Amino acid sequence: MDLGFQWAGIPTVWMCERDRRARTFLRMRFPDARIYHDVRAVIEDEPQAVDVIHGGDPCPRHSRARQVDSDAADLSGYFLAVVARCGPAWVVRENVLAPSVDEFATALEALGYGTVIIRIDGAEITGQSRPREFVVGRREAARRSVRDIFSDAIDFARVGKKTLLARQVSGCLDTRAADRLSWYQGYIFDRGRIRVFDCEERERLAGLPAGWTAGFSRAARAQFTGNAVIPWKTKWIAERIVAAETESVFAT
Repeated sequence: MDLGFQWAGIPTVWMCERDRRARTFLRMRFPDARIYHDVRAVIEDEPQAVDVIHGGDPCPRHSRARQVDSDAADLSGYFLAVVARCGPAWVVRENVLAPSVDEFATALEALGYGTVIIRIDGAEITGQSRPREFVVGRREAARRSVRDIFSDAIDFARVGKKTLLARQVSGCLDTRAADRLSWYQGYIFDRGRIRVFDCEERERLAGLPAGWTAGFSRAARAQFTGNAVIPWKTKWIAERIVAAETESVFAT
């Protein structure tokens, strides 16, 4: 998400990431950003004021595939607590397709944000089928005005395909690396044999620049690309946020 916003001209000031290996990677790619190791530290601290807070809280408790047997915590409430603590003009929350998205949007509106829910699949962008829901909120704005900004969201798949000339070639990338074929691994038919994707192919399917995850182990690179939000999605959202503010859509 940070990379997509950066492409749209919105730099990252601070982050929150619990995984030690991921923090090492983020420090390398976003050296000027402060990185909190725990979301509770953000709430307790007085972080630098920002215009946008965006992120994706862990999905296991929301995922239809894993919520039954998952012991992972639901951190969506902490996400909302950070928003209440910092009061940014914009909020963008990413997660898997789930009924709980309506609850999150309602809670965000209770904090004073007009919201819209946008569903975007990566299949028409990079070829990786990765459907996700984004809740976008603007503080002290009418719900209708926020939805008008993203009124062309329904056409995103067509626009993405026309622009990047991609087609679906893979299911959603997993976070685990493996040499053998299994039900959760992406694979390709290559010169007479079936094999799993290599790290560079995973980067392309994740929409990342070539070599973006280089310098880390194969297992770490699988984790990074499997967890990544396709940055073209967030760039598309961020560009509309920048345009709305530039055009003073919400000026009184």
